[in-house]
Amino acid sequence: WIYGLMPEVAEFRRRGSMELSGGQQKFVAFARALIVGKRLLLLDEPSEGIAPIFAQRMSEIMKNLKDEGESVLVAESNDTHVAGILDRTFVIERGSIVSS
Repeated sequence: WIYGLMPEVAEFRRRGSMELSGGQQKFVAFARALIVGKRLLLLDEPSEGIAPIFAQRMSEIMKNLKDEGESVLVAESNDTHVAGILDRTFVIERGSIVSS
């Protein structure tokens, strides 16, 4: 089912991990996290170091999961790709919530 959700990953399956770019490896790791379970998805800086097209695809998938009633918790220093899908945001500075 993961190849249906993320056809980009199917293209990577015949290549060794060392043949994938860092962003492609991160996208595959995202797919692996979904295979394990998707009731709660915790992501730390998911768009860091990946091509904008992959960041956008990850955002689309996160939105689909959210729309299906799944919980997605994202820690992101740049909310460009996730801002439109969030129910709530918190700004944390030095370990304290400074706005929500």
